[in-house]
This record gives sequence, C-alpha cells and structure tokens, in this order.
Amino acid sequence: MVILSHHDLVPIPTRAIVQTLCATPLREGVAIIAAFTGAAIVAMYPVLNAFGSALPNDLGDPLLNTWILAWDADRFLHGLEGLWDAPMYFPYARSFAYSEHLLGIAIFTAPIQWLTGNPVMAYNSAFLASFVLAGSGMYLLAASLTGSRLAGVVSGMAFAFLPYRAEQVSHLQVLMYGWMPIALWGLHRYFQTGRRSMLGIFAIAFLLQALSNGYFVYYLAATVVVVGGVGLVARIRTRPIMLLDLVCAAALMVALLLPIANAYLEARELLPLYRMRSEIVSYSADIESYAQASPRLALWGDLLPAGKPEGSLFPGFALSTMALFGFVAAMVSHRSRTTEISLRRTAALYTLIALVGLMLSLGPEPTANGVILTNSGPYDWLLSTIPGLDALRVPARASVIVFLALAVLAAIATRRLLDRLPARMGVVCCLVAVAMFVVEGYHEVHMSEFSVEPSTDEAAANAWLSRRPRAGTLVLPFQPRDPIPQTLRAVLQTLEHRQPLVNGYSGFTTPLVSYLARPGSPLDSLSNYSDVLSGMRAINVRYIVVNADCFRCADNASALVSTIRAHPKQISDDREFGTVTIFELHPWTASVRPPPEGQTPIERTAFHSSASHAPHQLERAFDGNSRTRWQSHTNQAGHEWIELRFEEPTDVAHVRLWMAPESLTDYPRQLLIESTADGNHYVELYQERSFPRMLIGLVDQPTYIPIDIALPENTSHTLRLRQTRTAPRFYWSIHDIQLWAR
Repeated sequence: MVILSHHDLVPIPTRAIVQTLCATPLREGVAIIAAFTGAAIVAMYPVLNAFGSALPNDLGDPLLNTWILAWDADRFLHGLEGLWDAPMYFPYARSFAYSEHLLGIAIFTAPIQWLTGNPVMAYNSAFLASFVLAGSGMYLLAASLTGSRLAGVVSGMAFAFLPYRAEQVSHLQVLMYGWMPIALWGLHRYFQTGRRSMLGIFAIAFLLQALSNGYFVYYLAATVVVVGGVGLVARIRTRPIMLLDLVCAAALMVALLLPIANAYLEARELLPLYRMRSEIVSYSADIESYAQASPRLALWGDLLPAGKPEGSLFPGFALSTMALFGFVAAMVSHRSRTTEISLRRTAALYTLIALVGLMLSLGPEPTANGVILTNSGPYDWLLSTIPGLDALRVPARASVIVFLALAVLAAIATRRLLDRLPARMGVVCCLVAVAMFVVEGYHEVHMSEFSVEPSTDEAAANAWLSRRPRAGTLVLPFQPRDPIPQTLRAVLQTLEHRQPLVNGYSGFTTPLVSYLARPGSPLDSLSNYSDVLSGMRAINVRYIVVNADCFRCADNASALVSTIRAHPKQISDDREFGTVTIFELHPWTASVRPPPEGQTPIERTAFHSSASHAPHQLERAFDGNSRTRWQSHTNQAGHEWIELRFEEPTDVAHVRLWMAPESLTDYPRQLLIESTADGNHYVELYQERSFPRMLIGLVDQPTYIPIDIALPENTSHTLRLRQTRTAPRFYWSIHDIQLWAR
C-alpha cells in the first residue's frame, strides 16, 4: 500500500512483526484496512447490532441518504437513464439535483442493495466504511510524507475518529472525506516520481470524493491548488512536461464531472436552487467554533460549550497539541539532512493548507467570538466568481481541510518523537496518542428503527399502482402533518410502484410542496377538497393515495376518504386495499394558455379602474412591481370586485393576475369576469375556481405566479372582475393585472 522513501523507525521485535505483515504493499494494505475496520466496528458496535433494521442517529438526513443510495443503485441497472428525474417532487424536472447525488458512494453500496434488497444495510455499510476510508487514506498520505508507518497509523486514527464526526453523524456525505488524503497522496507521489500512474490515482480519488460530496469538490480543489502550485514551482524547471500533464488531468476530470454539473445547472434554471448570503453567513464558522464541541461527545460534550448548528469544530486537544508540536519541531530543526528538509517543507505546506481551510470555513463575514472581523471576506469573492458555490449552505464544512492538515502535522510530530525517543518508548507514546484520539472522538450512536418492508396493504396498493399508467401521485397525509420518515418511506416505495410523488424531502424543496405544507393550505380543510382535486388534476396528478396507518387519528383518515368520495365527477376509479385507499382522477381538460403572440397589450392609460375595497391602493395592481400588491384588507366574503372602464370599446382577449409566494393563500376562491358594452347589461365571459390555474402558474413560474384567463370575443366598455365565494381567513390580493386585446 505504501512504498516508503525513508527508513522504517519501528524497533525489534515490533519491526519484525510489521515486516511480516507488510511484506508486500498488498498485505500492508489488507492489514491496515482490517485494523481500521476492527476499530470502526468496536467504536460503532450499535450500528452492527442493528445493521439491517435501524439507522444511526435520526430518520431525517440518514433516511434521505438511504433513499438516494437506493435510487442510485436502481438507476445503475438502467444505465443511469432518468437519474435526475427522481420520483418525487412531481411535476418538477431534475428533482434529484435538489440534494447530493452520492454517486461516488453508491458505486460501492449498489451491490449490497442488489443482493439484499435492504437500503438500510447499504447505508450502514457506507457509514462504517467511512471510518475505514478516512483512516486508511490518511495512513497512506502520512506514512508516505513522513517515512514512518507508525506515524501513518497515528495520523490515520486521528483522522478516522475526529470529534467532528459527532457533529456530522447524520451527514454521510460529510463523513465520507477519506478520498481527500488519497488524492493528495497521489499528487505528492506524482511530483516525487513523475509517474503518470500516480497522477491517475490522484484523479480517480478526486473524482470519487467529488462524486461523494459536492462541498468537497470546491474545498478539496482549493487544497489541490495549494499542493499543485507548490509542486509545480519546485519541478517546473526540471520537468516542464508536468504542467501539461496537470492541465490534461484537470481537463479530463472537468469533462467527467460536466454532465453532473449540467444537471444541477439545468435544475437551477427551473428553480432558484441557491442559498441567500444571510443563510450562508449563519452556517459559517466562527474562530471560536474550533473551541466548541458537539454535545454528543462522551468526553467533551458536557465540558466544552456547544457551537451553533454545524459549528462545533473542536479538533481535540490531543490532535491540536500534536499538530502544534509537529509544526514547531519541523521548523526549529537546523539539520541539513534530506529528511529534515522534507519534513520542514511538508509542515509549512500543510500549515498553509490549514489556513486556507480556516479561511474558507469562516464564510463571507469572518467572525471571532461573534465579532465581525470584516464585512466581506475572501469567501465573498469566491461566491461571486465560482459557479455553483452559492448552492452550498455550510462553509463550516471546509473545516475538514483544517483537520486533514492537523493530522499530517500530527504525523510529523510522531516522526519527530520516534527520532528522539528510545524505540520502545516511542511505540508507547504512539499507543497513548491513538488512545487519546479515540477517547476524544468517541460518541454514542443512537439507532433509529426503520422498516423498509411495506405492510400487506401497502404492498397490494403498490402492486396495483405499478400496473397503472405513469402519472403524478399525491400521498396523504401531507407534510408537515406527515413526519419526514413517513414521507421518505413513501418515496422509497416508489421503487416498487414507479409513480412519481408530489411529496418529497431533500436539500431544497419545491414551491408546490412549500405551499401545500404551509398553514392555511387547502389541504388543511375538508371543505377545500373540491379545489384540491381539481388543482391536482390541473397539474397532471392522477392518483391520490390515503394511507390510514399514517394518520394520527383513524377518524381523520376516514373523514378524508369520505370527503374525496363526495366528488364523484372528478374521480374515475376508487380502490381500497385495507388501510390504503387510492383514488384515480379524471384527466384535466380545461385549457390554460398564456396570451398568443398576436395579441396586443392594453396600456394602463387606456382604462380607468375602481374597486369595492381599498380603492386607494388599487394602483399597486398596475405598477408592474412584484413587491407591491392590492389587497382587500377584509376576508373574502363573495362581494369583492374590481372594475376597468375603457376609453373605447375593447375586445379583451386575455387577463393575467399576478401572485407571489407570500400571497398565495389570498387567491380569489371563485372568479367571475363579466363585460358590458352599455353599462347596464353584463355578459359573463368567465367563471371558475381559481385554484387550478393558480397551481399551474405556481409550477410554471414559481417566483412570480400568473393566473392566466383567456376570454371569448367581447365588446367591453367595462370589464368587471368579481370574487364570488367566501374564505373566512384570507384577503383577496393581486400583485399586478395585465390585459391583452385582440
């Protein structure tokens, strides 16, 4: 596994044992992987005890990642066809890009999924493997840089059992940071030997890390720039071909990652999949964060202050002390031996890497103990120049780069100790250090039970759905009335029936789910289900699944089923599978079109306006400003109106009412549009519930939502818009009104 360039410092008889185990690189690799596997199993024995039936920590992000790995495994069997259009968040495209894709992890867990059919077992395999990968990867890097296998073991244990893992126990993609040291090992070995096979190892490890965690594409790239820049400066004169090699390797990696990047960019064109600067700042580290520990830590959880969410970055006293000693010991040495010079350069390089990681982790507004050091740090410049960086919410995760650098400096400290201490004492010191790393990083893992097997009723319902035409499906109860585990359980069952769900849970959500889940949603009241059914039909949802087992009260499920059955004109089929009821809806036949290109916009100067309520604010509905709106200021009572009086008789062809996300509950419950040519006799041009058209607008244009209404031919002197139904808790609001004439 490691071909060392310096003498092995392990004494006899320990030397003889190590030489026997490590007679070849393959045996050495097997021995190291076995050792870290054993350590991971001992430290995380609760995971092994519930390997196929429970997930570490909670049923939020771990269950989401379980679904993601299962979906990846399913798509591998189909050549990745349809990967990005995951069966949730219907009808939005590219919904898989709302979170990490985890393809770099799924490559290894997919066979477990295929063989066992148990996604929980696949997830737990990856969870335990993350310890092994981190330890083995750091062993490889540290042993190569210091020339000492014992230094590699010490550094590997520090990196595998970081206290930071307690903070990130729910985030498998963050725990899977072990490809970083392997990538850096390949890059260092390339600069040392010039062998392109080492550059290939670097590229493969970088790609696997990038495919495991989108954050680390950027943070590892920053580290590679530092290592690559230093390596090129040292070698460019003697081996100028290295520059071409690196450019070619970078181009190949970019080409391989480009299809994934394009999928995320396509998703961003459909929805605003980025984080606000204020949110990024709130999830940035403070310098004080590196002295704050997760409450989950057995040793330090009650002794050190807890950090803000994602901000407990305490690296451990043992690692910090050894890293400081390693830096000082490397810098103060005045010997001219090649080994001393190499360690000094390595210490300087990884100190620089630690500073880069620290800078990135502090985010756009670096702070110390809550005090802003500067209103705009280097991260701000990166946000404005690097595509996709604004999709990352948690700059504090760049702390992994700091921990990697500290682990390398700890390896240098170990090498120094082994140089200066008697052989046996040096080994004892290494064992003590390893024990301290494990003790400081130890945290109990609570296991949350989760059954992947559907009930008998669910299995029968899934079998029926699997035979129906593919169409949108709404599962009730809906979040937040439906807890996250139930939502994700429904999503996992799409692997059986293949129908895409409106429901979903991910790093981002959709405007439709946000609206349906908010207080005041039509789903909150049984009296609204005529609108709910017609709205679902309008956005091509065909199936409504009511799972009584998921309701807190069985009577609520029964009342909901009875309410839906009370609208037979909207239902084409009604199937009952024990506690699961499935309604199949009629297709939507009404036409909802934007104004044709041939129609002429009607200018504001062509008509006068008046309103039954708040007439002094009505001009806000014609100012073209999405941030202003007219609103009735009273609950919808069925007698609100807006009149538009034209200077000349006008054939109004199209009306568009603009809504915004903050006012979606204030849509007109029933809209009547009527026209008069003489001021006395009114002709009805349109009358419908507005909810279906509002949902169509929400799906098509989520940031500024149109309600489009095409009108028949008319000769209008006055056009009146009337709201004719009641909504006891909601105003009528309009952000803007646009008109077109034939």
